[in-house]
Amino acid sequence: MSDLAAPLPGRDFDGVPVLPPLDSSWAMRRIRLSTGVDLAFTWRGGEGLPVLFLPANRTTRRIFDFVLAALDPRCPVAVPDYRGLGESGTAPGGGYGLDDHLDDLEDLMDALGWERVAVVGQATGATLALMLATRIPDRVVAVAAGDAAVSLRQDVFDLFLEQVAAHDLGFATRDEALAATPFRAEWRRAVAEHWLDTALREDGDGRLRWRYHTPAAVETQRALTEDLWPRIRVTQPTLLLHGEHCTVINADAMRTARKNIPQARFATLDGANHRLTQDNPDGFARLVGAFLRGHNVRTS
Repeated sequence: MSDLAAPLPGRDFDGVPVLPPLDSSWAMRRIRLSTGVDLAFTWRGGEGLPVLFLPANRTTRRIFDFVLAALDPRCPVAVPDYRGLGESGTAPGGGYGLDDHLDDLEDLMDALGWERVAVVGQATGATLALMLATRIPDRVVAVAAGDAAVSLRQDVFDLFLEQVAAHDLGFATRDEALAATPFRAEWRRAVAEHWLDTALREDGDGRLRWRYHTPAAVETQRALTEDLWPRIRVTQPTLLLHGEHCTVINADAMRTARKNIPQARFATLDGANHRLTQDNPDGFARLVGAFLRGHNVRTS
């Protein structure tokens, strides 16, 4: 599909400077989609079936950095920030529902010239991966979904709203922001520092806030509380990942996922809560890498 010497897609990154990629073979890019959204994404070229990595809501594409470093894929890879999150632009005229994100992802695939892909998602990204596989089954070859956020419980959404309120007030220090980060207990220090370096911004009032547009994050999260299983019909090879200590996606939710995707393989990620790619990035890379290699995706 592409190689390391091929021209980079999109345009040079022109956003607020952030921590560079963990190694220089990765590039930060921007692309204007036909949906009108200016999307930021991490990119590396390669050969063979491309892989699209999809992050969680309220995070950024950089939550995959340590996973990608461990995985060291040899295929083309793109990791986008969703509209209104990370370093992507907001949506002209609004619109941050799941279908809006799916429109962007399909448009990104078209812009990159990707006819067929494998998709790896975490939390919200896992839900979008399953929905994308349902929407364009002829183009999505395989799906790895970590703690898919499908039909979230009300108490989870209420906790989310409390956390958004704290974000809107802002934080005085990095330590204060880290203390307000949910599900971080399993992180090693390097992951925590990387999170603060890439996910925080300093606003004009001198307060620190996460890199997301509040209306975008709330609209997306509210959509995840709906009964989404009628919209998910995945027939492709699927890997379902679950954090060993996850407090967000419980055992009942995982049983429902396995019932609705009967062909799926299931794996538990040791030592992980809900932030799988940050709780245990090396373990995530091992499980997903083995799955992808089984479907002719080139990794190290």
